[in-house]
Amino acid sequence: MERGRRKWVSHNLSNAIVYGGLFHGAVRLPMPVLLAINAVGNSIAVTTLRSTIADIADNFGKALGASPREARRLARAQFFSYGRATIDVWRCRSGRPELFPAISSREEDRATLYRARGEGGRGFLLVSAHVGNWEMGAVALRSHGLVPAVLGQPELDPDVQRMRRSIRDQLGVESIDVGSSMATALRVRTAVERGSVVALVADRAYEDDHVVVSFFGRPTRFLRSPALLARFCGCPILPGVYVRNPDGSYRSLWGEPLMADLSLDPDRDAARLMGSVAAFVERAVRETPTQWYNFYRYWGEAGNRAG
Repeated sequence: MERGRRKWVSHNLSNAIVYGGLFHGAVRLPMPVLLAINAVGNSIAVTTLRSTIADIADNFGKALGASPREARRLARAQFFSYGRATIDVWRCRSGRPELFPAISSREEDRATLYRARGEGGRGFLLVSAHVGNWEMGAVALRSHGLVPAVLGQPELDPDVQRMRRSIRDQLGVESIDVGSSMATALRVRTAVERGSVVALVADRAYEDDHVVVSFFGRPTRFLRSPALLARFCGCPILPGVYVRNPDGSYRSLWGEPLMADLSLDPDRDAARLMGSVAAFVERAVRETPTQWYNFYRYWGEAGNRAG
């Protein structure tokens, strides 16, 4: 069965013109100019996008217990943080190592990644969330001789999808588009068996793919499929994100590798595994709250409510 498609944001900026403009601008313009654009553009955004600021502030209030004033401050800061992350994302996608941000946790990363891989050279699932910079994971994996494969929904705009696939192909990153459940599972298992690290985000769930876990003390839907894939592939889940340091470099945050328990019912085991992933994501958000990138009411959308 094909998973239902949906947009998580109300804007229409995910089109080929914007996509191409971001790519070429981030690669060709010097960093001081890019930072100035970020400052000016997001100063306008935090002034005009009042409903979006209110939505983000609601997330910080519910998650962190922030006061209304502090929640609005964090919401505004998130815009500027996201702008800087977007610059870094597109510089990573250029494939030019001189444009990649530095990684301050390289030695820890190598030990953690190869420990998750284990004996025999099989791959594993790298389960992340909308925290920090997703593309830095691919950069880190490639720098340690590991092959990344990204599992996710294809873009709604076919032109954007073609551009994204072309960029990933140039970077040596495999794309696994979500299709029928069995076809997707078989592609993931094939990638794992040949040693690839299959990365996916788990903090935005779907009606036909979710498990209810505790997240900031609230019943919340996370994806169920990572747990089922770990069970099907016989491989670990490694929770992880890359967050930006104040100096512009990045560092990793890792959870403990998680294995499916075949003695448990699959639904019970999925709740256990994804509950651990949610606990890791909560820790990452608490450590870097303005790098938690949800521009809508996280607990106000049907895809994230437990009911």
